[in-house]
Amino acid sequence: MQFNAPPKGIQELIHSLEEGRGRMWVQRLIVLLLAIIALGLYHIDGVKNFGTVEAMDLAQLGRSLSEGRGFTTQIIRPLSLHLQSAKAVEQGKDPRRLLTVAHPDISHPPLYPAALAVLFKVLPQRWVYGTEAGPNRRPPAEVAVGCLNFLGFAALAFLLFQVGRRWFEHSIGALAVLVFLGSKNNWDFAFSGLSTIWLGLLCVAVAVVALHIGVAAEPDKDGRARPVNFRYSLWSAALGGLLGLGFLTSYSFGFIVLPVAICVGWWVPSAVRLRTLWTLLLAFLLLTTPWMVRNFVRSGLPLGISTLVPWVGTAAFPVDSLERSQNPDLSRLRLAEVLTKVLSNSQSILSNEVPRMFGNWFGAFLLVGLLLPMADARMSRLRWLLLAQLMMLVPAQALIQTPLSTQSPVLNSENLLAWLVPLAGLYAAVVFRWALDTFQFPYPLARWMALVVPLGLCLMPFTLSLLPPRQPVMASPPYYLPVIRQLLGYLPAGSMVLTDMPAAVAWYGHLDAMPLTLRAGLDPKEDFYRIHDFQRPFKAMLLTPLTCDQLWHSKLMNDPNTVWGRFYMDYLLRGGNIPTGFPLKFVFGDRYPENGYLFAADRPYWRESRK
Repeated sequence: MQFNAPPKGIQELIHSLEEGRGRMWVQRLIVLLLAIIALGLYHIDGVKNFGTVEAMDLAQLGRSLSEGRGFTTQIIRPLSLHLQSAKAVEQGKDPRRLLTVAHPDISHPPLYPAALAVLFKVLPQRWVYGTEAGPNRRPPAEVAVGCLNFLGFAALAFLLFQVGRRWFEHSIGALAVLVFLGSKNNWDFAFSGLSTIWLGLLCVAVAVVALHIGVAAEPDKDGRARPVNFRYSLWSAALGGLLGLGFLTSYSFGFIVLPVAICVGWWVPSAVRLRTLWTLLLAFLLLTTPWMVRNFVRSGLPLGISTLVPWVGTAAFPVDSLERSQNPDLSRLRLAEVLTKVLSNSQSILSNEVPRMFGNWFGAFLLVGLLLPMADARMSRLRWLLLAQLMMLVPAQALIQTPLSTQSPVLNSENLLAWLVPLAGLYAAVVFRWALDTFQFPYPLARWMALVVPLGLCLMPFTLSLLPPRQPVMASPPYYLPVIRQLLGYLPAGSMVLTDMPAAVAWYGHLDAMPLTLRAGLDPKEDFYRIHDFQRPFKAMLLTPLTCDQLWHSKLMNDPNTVWGRFYMDYLLRGGNIPTGFPLKFVFGDRYPENGYLFAADRPYWRESRK
């Protein structure tokens, strides 16, 4: 029997799908479909509204920029008011205007809020200022911010694959992406409203450029030294530019400059070492100096309030008392207290956060791989670069930790180790593949099981998080949007609110907010009445479970900085009567205080709105 030969095109297609480039594209299509399915499931069950102070703070900064008000904030910190008032007096300006006009922000770098401002500018107004349609819906603006950060998330995954494929091989790039996409922490950061994903992308880009400089310094194939030219200067300028962009996204990114500069200086020839390092530093300073000058003119400090972060949580300024201080005694700042803070926090970071920085057990390959010498030159450089950055970021994270790390232990801008997770995952993937190739398996199925089972266990936490039951989208307590919007919605535009969660008031309520003052009627330098009577009156006060739900003996009775917790306790003991002489006399609702919220205003706006 005679059969007709199949068309040549079909043979080529089958061969391509089995052995050629078509197989690679089929694999990429499968990975893309799995990522889309994971994204859909995560959006249905994993994404919540902003639950961190930093996310709301950065979002309201971006909204102010998009409205044409410049780099101003609706969160008026007493410390910011103190620093800027002193500079205003020096410059012959009226410091009281700082509370009557848009308040300049001196807490954050500008790059990420500027990106949010561009996003809010192109979005329809009903999205930027719209509210959620129900308790199971997120505000449209937060959905848009999540989509913007997901672009960085996708770009980071693509860059990881390309770096792994070009530096090592196709399977290592795919493995690094799989581990990156299989960590729930990475997904949470992508939709948290923080800039962590973009900083991780910059970390990978910095490593690529730094290692490229190291490769350029290698002898050629014949063992001869390559000619010294301007390529070191060009690449070091690009490296300094990337570090500058990271610094303008998060001031903490500046800690990476030192380990990167040490590694690059070690790799390049001695003839161009000084020129390379000076070029790197010059490019970094050209990008960052104008912003530091702006902060210095406003506050007298190059990084504004962030300059004083190392002293937050020390014995001189426990918890958040420094930010809430109207007239802090900066002469009490001691380096010895900072050292004590670093040593104490570093112990916790090394024992708890470093081992679980991946969010799963795959990080064990990183920790083992960092201890093993690597024969491959590129792997050896990557190992030293990672080790140098890790040794720098651990004490740096210990140095900048504030109560924000306690409120949200993983999802916070002070989690500097999260920046290294993508690049560290690539290194761990190489170590995992090396370990897999080292063992001799008796049959192919055993090797396959040795690959699939560990990866399955690695992906299991994220997979289980996507399964029912469905989780609520509201980050509660205390950021329960229906209550926040209801209470703040009664106030007129332009009101200033005293509250224990000013970021939520500024972002969700579109109102000026000030953190709780340290005192109320006891100390003329740290007093509620000093602002209310002589600078700008408060229209309302909002206390949430952050203040109302505190330990009775250790906090309310003995902590001198919990005056507003005692105010709440006094209100309850008086049977719902505001203490005599307090200007915000009208309290909303009969049982709201018992549910953890106390909303007091100078007028009963909620009654007037019903008329």
